[in-house]
Amino acid sequence: MRKKRPLGQNFLNDPSIAAEIIRQANIPPEGRVVEIGPGKGILTRELLEHAGSVLALEIDPQLFRGLNREFGKNSKFELVQADAMNYDYGAAGNRYQVVSNLPYYAAMAIIKRLIHYRKHIVDMTLMLQKEVVDRLVAEPGTRAYGSLSVFTQFNCRVERLLEVKKGSFSPPPKVDSSVIKLTPLKETPVIVKNLKTFHHVVNTAFFHKRKMLRNNLKSLNQPYQIDIKKIEDAGIQLDRRGETLTLEEFATLANLIEANHD
Repeated sequence: MRKKRPLGQNFLNDPSIAAEIIRQANIPPEGRVVEIGPGKGILTRELLEHAGSVLALEIDPQLFRGLNREFGKNSKFELVQADAMNYDYGAAGNRYQVVSNLPYYAAMAIIKRLIHYRKHIVDMTLMLQKEVVDRLVAEPGTRAYGSLSVFTQFNCRVERLLEVKKGSFSPPPKVDSSVIKLTPLKETPVIVKNLKTFHHVVNTAFFHKRKMLRNNLKSLNQPYQIDIKKIEDAGIQLDRRGETLTLEEFATLANLIEANHD
């Protein structure tokens, strides 16, 4: 018998935190908002007071029924029972904001999917585990910096907004949370010749975090050909670790590898 995937939601129960999240989201009166995993509706109540319309996605049948009872008669409210990890965010409309306390177990999968649909999204105000936010905002040379940092910062402007203690939830999680705002960029901060190559290079550079670039990049020799001299002539020493490279240096490295692949 297959084990059911845990939903693992911790419900925010501090109205002052909910109000501050909505304030930081900066929702215009006519704005459309998508809320993922509304749970018991503490953010939903605030959203309906500030937004022009709210689309809520809830996977849990019991929570879905409770939300429908409480908000179903509100003309500004639309409730869909759906899994946020495979929902078609293109169907949610155009130019909407996302405001959510994301379930911990699915947070990164949902964020990656939202970024995939970023042309539809104005911005995302999201509450996540503090350690995940640490990774999203991390700078080169810091312990938290990794492929997730590069991917997110390549696609979005990242702002840390608010810290939330575990006592603000029921049941309390084991860790504190943070609220972050991701604003999709109209243009990427660096130019890359081939997105697939860029992401392949970034993921490979961080595959063994303690290894030097020289060793990690060996696995790219097929199908690419690594020209060490060209890379070092561009100012990227291969005795460095991936965690020390800036977004610009990753773009340079990927473009050199792609050019040699051509």
